[in-house]
Amino acid sequence: MKFKRNTQAIVRLAADKSNQARRRVVESINELQRTGAAINFNTVCTAARVSKTFLYDPKHSDLAQRIRSLRQVTPKLSTSVRTNSNKSDSAKDAQIARFKERTRALELEVRLLKEENELLYGKLSTRNP
Repeated sequence: MKFKRNTQAIVRLAADKSNQARRRVVESINELQRTGAAINFNTVCTAARVSKTFLYDPKHSDLAQRIRSLRQVTPKLSTSVRTNSNKSDSAKDAQIARFKERTRALELEVRLLKEENELLYGKLSTRNP
């Protein structure tokens, strides 16, 4: 006896799952735009909880094209500005102090090396008449 397989339910469920993922991607793109966050394949995949393979699939080429166009429009500095603004004032002050100390040490090293160079040039000039 041969059974005829009924795959209609599986196909319908797979299509529903794909439609839900598309909806999440569109909502995520809109949310990223609204907040001014960087829009690229990584951020959209993370926000929408989909794989990159899903976005690169030819069935969803319209979504990939939208991400590509928005990726070029979105300023790339938005994430670094947001990260720096989260630092506390004391952390910033400590970092500034470290930079100033490092600058002082480098300036001292440069001054000593210049003096050493002058001495060496003086010795060379006395050797070669």
